[in-house]
Amino acid sequence: MKLVAALVAIVLAFSAIAVVSTFVLHDHHHRKAFVGSIGLVASVAMYGSPLVAMRRVIMTKSVEFMPFYLSLFSFLASSLWMAYGLLGHGLILASPNLVGSPLGLLQLLLYCKYRKRGVMGGGGEQVVSNWEDLESNRGNNSNQSKLMFKAPV
Repeated sequence: MKLVAALVAIVLAFSAIAVVSTFVLHDHHHRKAFVGSIGLVASVAMYGSPLVAMRRVIMTKSVEFMPFYLSLFSFLASSLWMAYGLLGHGLILASPNLVGSPLGLLQLLLYCKYRKRGVMGGGGEQVVSNWEDLESNRGNNSNQSKLMFKAPV
């Protein structure tokens, strides 16, 4: 039900933007500024959304909640769009990426800092991650490791 409500809200928001830009704003310059400003706010929100995962990484001192490739390609994409916007003098295009590029770099730095650590338990104790456990039991042919890597039928 929450998903349906969110989808309805998104469709209504896009419809309202289309109606306002079509029927209220009659010249191209104002339409472009209106839709560009809304896109700018949405892009900044998109680049700011990993802050929750970054907070969790700092609190748990583990990167299990932050996918590396998502952070890497978010940084690369925002850096390229920032460069494109700055070279083409498109401030509306460059400005959200001026926020996204440093946030992506911060995610990568956090990943480098906490990548070798295990998972932190609820009481603050360090629990060995599953990957480290698998590496330490590489020679052991236990049933647990066979079950973990059993191909789906």
